Amino acid sequence: TVRVLRDKCLFTAQQVTEILHRCPFVLREDPGELEYKFQYAYFRMGVRHADVVRTDFLQYSIAKIRQRHTFLERLGRYQTPDKKGQTQVPNPPLKDILRVSEAEFLAKTACSSAEEFEVFKKLLAREEEEDAESHMPGDESISDEEDEDDEDQDEEGREL
Repeated sequence: TVRVLRDKCLFTAQQVTEILHRCPFVLREDPGELEYKFQYAYFRMGVRHADVVRTDFLQYSIAKIRQRHTFLERLGRYQTPDKKGQTQVPNPPLKDILRVSEAEFLAKTACSSAEEFEVFKKLLAREEEEDAESHMPGDESISDEEDEDDEDQDEEGREL
């Protein structure tokens, strides 16, 4: 875990010490998941190393992070900073995204309803499921429609 934080995520020794002090349970987390979580924060959200440490970002589940971040993004309330760290909209602080209850997140940060968020979470889960299915190697299954068409043909492929 320490090697992943230092070598893959490029945290300083002092930052690694602070992460372990603030979130000791990261030692029990799968190193690959930890790296993925950091990469999501850094590349997708544009969060700097110091902010990952300061906000205890690594303590939250990737599911919670992705749900809240993507919800805000699709509402137009969050934007990944460009190479210069600039955005068209002011992004809310991480603490207002992750360190608050769902009700407070919806009321103050997303300015949205619980019903909208529930529908969004279901749609996001479906999207992720479809993505996972489309990226399965060697999956050459045919769709139900193609299967039904085959049933209406004889052995030589002529329609019945």
